[in-house]
Amino acid sequence: MKLNGYELVCPICKGKKFDRRSSLLNTRGMTFLNLDWLDANAINYICNTCGYILWFIDDGREYIEEYNAEDRSEIHGINIGYETSEAREDECPNCFCKRDVDEKECPNCGYSFYKEC
Repeated sequence: MKLNGYELVCPICKGKKFDRRSSLLNTRGMTFLNLDWLDANAINYICNTCGYILWFIDDGREYIEEYNAEDRSEIHGINIGYETSEAREDECPNCFCKRDVDEKECPNCGYSFYKEC
C-alpha cells in the first residue's frame, strides 16, 4: 500500500498490509465542557500482522491511498476453476453434516434439499 506515493511499511514487523480507522484526539478542556466532538481527528493505519498503529494527523490534507492489484483482489489465492457441482459430497445447510449430493434428505437431521413449488 502506498500513501501519497510512499510505501507504507510497519516499523516493527515490516508488514505491508493495513486496515484504516479514524480516532478522536481528546483534550481535557473539551472533555470537561462535554464538547469532545470538536476535538481534532487522526487517521490510523493498523498493521494486519502485528497490530502496530501508525498515526497521521487529519488536518484537512488529502491522503491518497494506492493499492497493488493483488492487494485489492478479494479472492486472492482461491482456485477460480473449481466447480462445486462436480463434488460427490456436500454438507447440509441445517446441521453441516456431510452428505452425498444424490440424497434428497439429510441423513442426520432430515432436512429436505429439494423443495416442492
